[in-house]
Amino acid sequence: MLLLPETLAKHRVDLLEALEEDRISEAVDASTRLSAGRVAELLSEAPRDQVLAFLVQLPHDRGGEIVGALPSSVAADLLDDLAPEQAIGLFSRVRPEYAGDIWWIWNRTDPEWAVQMLAGLEPERAARVRELGSHEPGTAGAVMSLAYLSVPAGRQVRDVVDALRAAPPEVERSNYVYVLDEDGKVRGVLSIRDLFLAGRDETLDRIMNADVVAVRTDDDALDAARLLRNRRLKLLPVLEEGDRLVGVITRDDAFELLAEELAAGFARSQQASPDESFFTPPMGAVRRRLPWMGTNVFLNLGAVFVIASFENTIAQVAILAAFLPMITDMGGNVGIQALSVAIRSIGLGEARVRDIWRAVRKEVLVGLVNGAALGSLFAAVAWFLEANPWLGMVAGLALGVNVLVASVVGGSLPFIIKRFGKDPAMMTGPFLTTITDITGVTIYLGLSTVFLTQILG
Repeated sequence: MLLLPETLAKHRVDLLEALEEDRISEAVDASTRLSAGRVAELLSEAPRDQVLAFLVQLPHDRGGEIVGALPSSVAADLLDDLAPEQAIGLFSRVRPEYAGDIWWIWNRTDPEWAVQMLAGLEPERAARVRELGSHEPGTAGAVMSLAYLSVPAGRQVRDVVDALRAAPPEVERSNYVYVLDEDGKVRGVLSIRDLFLAGRDETLDRIMNADVVAVRTDDDALDAARLLRNRRLKLLPVLEEGDRLVGVITRDDAFELLAEELAAGFARSQQASPDESFFTPPMGAVRRRLPWMGTNVFLNLGAVFVIASFENTIAQVAILAAFLPMITDMGGNVGIQALSVAIRSIGLGEARVRDIWRAVRKEVLVGLVNGAALGSLFAAVAWFLEANPWLGMVAGLALGVNVLVASVVGGSLPFIIKRFGKDPAMMTGPFLTTITDITGVTIYLGLSTVFLTQILG
């Protein structure tokens, strides 16, 4: 059976309508034709009581998959409203890395419930959830895999080969073997290929690579994923306090994180919700977009107030208004270039938050050169069009200064926003536009007011 976009769109509509009309059995049937991620997205638009009834009627395996696809805070809240046995039935089927995020929330909001939920799991799964849930969501420790190969230092190759043969399925296909000292610290790493090319009597200390790239449990998970990708690694060890090895980030997990961030970042850069798709109903799209665009209206009121305060100046020299769009748009364009470089550098792991002053120094130089060149060009154009050297000077100087401001703001703002734990792709654009509009208008009309007598001739 071919599942064309139109067919999938119909299944989504069927599921939403069945939930809204309290036809839970039909909703469960419709959900079987959709992915767990898409069902989780649709549940966020449905009435809460119907969502709870829907989860209860699902088979636990399918229900756990859908709960795991929900935002952690939403999943924790929904499971908290179910009877303990129902909640445990679903929670026990959630993937450990997602269950860890949910348990982290419970452990801080309702510790007794967290203990009860953990007690309902199999001991091995409970231990994994507890370990992952001891780390804040979004950190490397919260997404790491607890399955990896390690051997004590001083062993021979034959010992490792024997250990590989006896390894459980989840680690037997591992690409690396980590060599640990007696305290659990990583002393080196071996690839499986190098291991089998070495002589069986060779000691690990002689053939291991002592330069091990690693992250800590409290490092940002996305930064860790980017590091793994940029270094072209297959596994990235995760260390806790004391440099003890406690887990690894796999390539699959890293690429999954990066794919989610790419999709969400692209949606945010277009000022749309990452949960919106082509098939989102019109009113659903309005609910996602309108609040954000409404915020932009209030941000841009700053430029309106500045222009209004120079009303007398514009009234005396009406041509001033004609050059305003050029000054504000040029500032916005220059700023977008700078912020694009900054966001890309942060996203690829080429720059860290602490590199903000390097970015500022670079953008000051770039802004000075570009501002001087573009300001001179605009001054000449304005002078030629209006035959007024004073107007050309004011317009060119305002454009040049705004280009400098836009370069510095665009190049540094992503670092500042990242420093506060927010997403630069979502927040930088509106703030940049507002700042460059206000500074450009203020400088231009302020200078026009100062030199108004000369402009009027």
